[in-house]
Amino acid sequence: MKKMILLSMLAISTWTINAQTAVVKGGNIWDNWSMGIQGGGTMKMGDAAFFKSARPAFGLSVGKQWTPILGTDIQGMGYINTTNSSTMFDASELSLLARMNLMNLFAGYEGMPRPFEIETVTGLGWLHHYMNGSGDTDDLSARLGLNFNFNMGEDAAW
Repeated sequence: MKKMILLSMLAISTWTINAQTAVVKGGNIWDNWSMGIQGGGTMKMGDAAFFKSARPAFGLSVGKQWTPILGTDIQGMGYINTTNSSTMFDASELSLLARMNLMNLFAGYEGMPRPFEIETVTGLGWLHHYMNGSGDTDDLSARLGLNFNFNMGEDAAW
């Protein structure tokens, strides 16, 4: 009896997976690529004043949306004036990120992007601090956040 229930559950789950992927048939490796420009600020955690201790951060990313729910990005970031170093760039970061579209995950994919979508962003990276002389250090970095996507139509997604 246990084997029969297990086989039934396996058959139903396989059928469900096939039904969900029928919408995205016909895509190839060159579809659904994106490029992004990041800008913002960074600051140390603690009792620091927000505007006084905020430092500029900027970056570029290249991403691929594999399914209506899952995507990946490679992101490079640069940070200015975050240490006592006299170098122009104090730190650089290279990250591999995973994106999950929460709207498509919980409400289903309708075949077209929604006007507003929320994505989670998680990943790990390599953070390199530049110092004068031989004081450079390498660290593991982590990223956790949300993307708020505004789709302005078929030609422009922000």
